[in-house]
Amino acid sequence: MSALPLPGITVEDVKFISNVMVFLSFTFWFLNKVVLATFAPAHVKRDPFLMSFELTCLLPLAFCAYVGTNAWLNDVTTGYDTPFDRLYKAAPESGRQMILVNLAFQLWDFLISLNRKELNSPEMLAHHALAATLCAIGLHIGFVQYYGIYFLGVTEVSSLPLVYVDAAKFYPEMQRARPGMDLAFKVMFGLSFIAVRDVYFIKYSITLWKDSWSVLSDGSALYPKMTVGFLAANLFFNVLQLYWTTLLIDGLLELFREPNKK
Repeated sequence: MSALPLPGITVEDVKFISNVMVFLSFTFWFLNKVVLATFAPAHVKRDPFLMSFELTCLLPLAFCAYVGTNAWLNDVTTGYDTPFDRLYKAAPESGRQMILVNLAFQLWDFLISLNRKELNSPEMLAHHALAATLCAIGLHIGFVQYYGIYFLGVTEVSSLPLVYVDAAKFYPEMQRARPGMDLAFKVMFGLSFIAVRDVYFIKYSITLWKDSWSVLSDGSALYPKMTVGFLAANLFFNVLQLYWTTLLIDGLLELFREPNKK
């Protein structure tokens, strides 16, 4: 068997998570109260909160997407060859830092979304809370960090065009001013979502389930009950994302139906 992971969440990790949350909060405040309140178009100035939120989200999402994708393609291609390794071996430092950033972001996103009806749907709050919980547990006990690089990093590639799509949804003037750009970002989001959050997400979820079943059946599982809990969470995310996919496909089809109605 491979060596067990490095020690769990440390005091330095907690400081790092806190600093990221403070940075995101300051960035949001600066955008909301200074930049957009002063320089934004009138339709954004009326309520800069949501635009400030989307622009702030872009920073951790871009970081997680870039670092996670780079780690997935370059840092974990070897050394994670057995079910035990993939479940219990520590992520490389780049992947570990990405998971910490994602944990801080999920906590921040949950808190700032609570009092905005556009952001606080039950499924989104559940998504943020569960993702943060899995990040924290996985880092602390040394569990599924390999898979965390994909599920928490690579998947955020689809979130980058979503920032524009959501901003344009909150501020319809953006759609009317640049319909071509709006369509391009919606198509980019749709295709990337289906690729990384449906096709490959399901592919690596199946591998996760096979690895988990392997260690549970041969008695080498370090955390049997936690393994079952993580599988249940993975099932929740798969179902949630397939539900979102049906909404996404309906929305894309509607985009191409609209010209024919005119």
